[in-house]
Amino acid sequence: MRSFDRKAARAGWLLAFSLCLGAAAPVTDREGDAFLWGVSTSAYQVEGGYRQDGKGQSNWDVYTNDFQITKAVIGEKETGNIADNLYDRKQYLEDIQLMKHLGVNAYRFSIAWSRILPDGTGEANPAGIAHYRQFIDDLLANGIEPVVTIYHWDMPEKLAERGGWADPSSVDWFKRYAEVVFDAFGDRVKRFITVNEPFVELFMIEPSVHHILEGVADDRADALQVYAQQAVAAHHVLLASAQAIHLYRELGLKGEIGISLNFTPTIPADRSRIEDVEAASMMDALQNRWFLDAIFKGRYPQPLASLQGNLNPDFAPTAAELRFISENRPDFVGVNYYAPSYFKADPAAPLGADWAKADPGTLEAFNGPVVPDELYRLLMRLQSDYGNPIIYITENGAGFGGTDEDVVEGRVHDELRGRYLREHIAAALKARAAGARLRGYFVWSLLDNFEWTTGYSHRLGIVHVDFDTQLRLPKESFFEYQRLIASHPRG
Repeated sequence: MRSFDRKAARAGWLLAFSLCLGAAAPVTDREGDAFLWGVSTSAYQVEGGYRQDGKGQSNWDVYTNDFQITKAVIGEKETGNIADNLYDRKQYLEDIQLMKHLGVNAYRFSIAWSRILPDGTGEANPAGIAHYRQFIDDLLANGIEPVVTIYHWDMPEKLAERGGWADPSSVDWFKRYAEVVFDAFGDRVKRFITVNEPFVELFMIEPSVHHILEGVADDRADALQVYAQQAVAAHHVLLASAQAIHLYRELGLKGEIGISLNFTPTIPADRSRIEDVEAASMMDALQNRWFLDAIFKGRYPQPLASLQGNLNPDFAPTAAELRFISENRPDFVGVNYYAPSYFKADPAAPLGADWAKADPGTLEAFNGPVVPDELYRLLMRLQSDYGNPIIYITENGAGFGGTDEDVVEGRVHDELRGRYLREHIAAALKARAAGARLRGYFVWSLLDNFEWTTGYSHRLGIVHVDFDTQLRLPKESFFEYQRLIASHPRG
């Protein structure tokens, strides 16, 4: 991000999100563990308490409290300063009881880096550590396993000002942060996730910064240059994740550590047209294979990697770095799946591919077309192409808006979300029956929350939240998920 103005970069993050050399360790195969049925959230989206108990500012604290940015992107000033108020113990204890009633045995949440290390590095904040230890203990006391994401997009502002993931020092920053997390919580957390969705964080930012906020023409060459710049930051993320995994194993912690990646199956607009097939394949290399190939094959996908290197000489991963990433591969892959995307060939578009419409008649959520069969195919692809890794579906869900979210006589009849969950869980379990090593499924999200650039207008929770009163109301999808959990074995 060296070549971009800081304020523009902040706003670009927001705008893009609205579009949404150690020895190798054996992969842990915990075949005897119970299947995890869970729900997911992230710290910035639900916690609030943004200046409590010595917490430092994160990049998102700065983004959302800069009215000029939030007005331009969301349309009004909306922040995560309060969100779902989950930093408050009285509130989160009530939400834990909701989880118990739902029947889940796991809860995936993230830790706010700037609560633990207010400046991103240096001395740890005892109050932040005490909060999360109490929260974890409260989950365990209620029979709910904590699944902890170490980093979910909220970079401490002091580190963001230094370039964030674009700075090579970010690998050491993250290792230090992970060390504090493992020391504080490794005795009671058995499943960690290093980072969440680095593709969304990194590759969906800079094109919008360039052509919308800085007035640069939206042309192929410019977008490709931005992709090449972000490839360096993505490489640092993978090195940082591998360092954390290596450290976890060096410490001899008894559990699993993985990474959560977003997957968007890329479908040719016209499957019989070779140009569309090639366009979809190139976007697949960027959206799906970029991180997987480095982790499981020790290389970035071609021809995209060569193109990135030619455009940006700073993208020059060494053989030793790639070996370190692949030798310290995660114990499991967290699969975040919502929808596929469709592409048609367009020589003027970045990577020769332009977005296309879904197949006629496909139901559309506001986070993409509803195609559960693509989740099945994705899980089977991980089995066939990447050595059948252990998988947890760490995010899956949808929002439809309109009457699907209306509160009528004290109920929310979100029929479409319930249908989405039924069909996607069926697709996931079909893949499991076919040999995919699926160990768990987590709905995004437990609660309506601050959904990044759409603020509070897009609701993805299975529990309705009145953001003025903080009152919770389980939706029909809550009870549908409850029925689905009860009808499936946990072994």
